Amino acid sequence: MKEVEITLLIEQASDGEQQALDQLIPIIYPDLKMIAAGIRRKQFNANETLNTTSLVNEAWLKLRKYGVQATSRKHFFCIAAKAMRQVLMNAAKAKTTNKRQAMLSSIDDIQIKNTESADWLLKLDEVINAVAHHNKRTEEVFHLKYFLGLSNAEIADLMAVDIRTIKRDWTGVKTVIKQVLG
Repeated sequence: MKEVEITLLIEQASDGEQQALDQLIPIIYPDLKMIAAGIRRKQFNANETLNTTSLVNEAWLKLRKYGVQATSRKHFFCIAAKAMRQVLMNAAKAKTTNKRQAMLSSIDDIQIKNTESADWLLKLDEVINAVAHHNKRTEEVFHLKYFLGLSNAEIADLMAVDIRTIKRDWTGVKTVIKQVLG
C-alpha cells in the first residue's frame, strides 16, 4: 500500500498538485534522511556541513519551490538526491566565499576552518557535470551508485537493463572522473 500511495502522490505532484507534494513528505521523510546521511558521509566531514535534518529540509524547500517533474519513484528520489547535492554545493560555495573574504579582511583575528571538503564538493560538481555531458544514462548510474549507494545489480534492476550495461557505464564514469581529476 505504501509504495502505491507514494507513486500516486509523486504522479500528482508532477502534475503540479502542491497538496500531494505536502502529503508526500511525512511518508518518505525517513528515506530522504537516509539519502542525506549517505550524501553527507560521502562528500563532507559530517561536522563541517548542514546536519542531515537541515539538508533534507533545505532540499524539500527547493523541491517545493521549483516543483517536481518525476516519472517514477526512482526518478523522484534521484531528483531529491540532486536537490540535496545542490544545497551542499551552495553551502560549499558560501563557505569558500566566506573563507576568501575572511582571508582578505584579517587573517590574524579569524580562525579559518578547513575547507578541503568544500573544495572537494566543488570538484565533485565538476565531475558530475562532465559525466552528464558524456551520457545521460551514465549520469543516472553515477547518481544511483554514488549518492544512493545502490549496487550494480540494484541499478540494473531499477533501470531494467543488463548488469553488464551498468558495469560498462560505471567504467565510463571512472574514465570521465580520471579526465576531470587529471
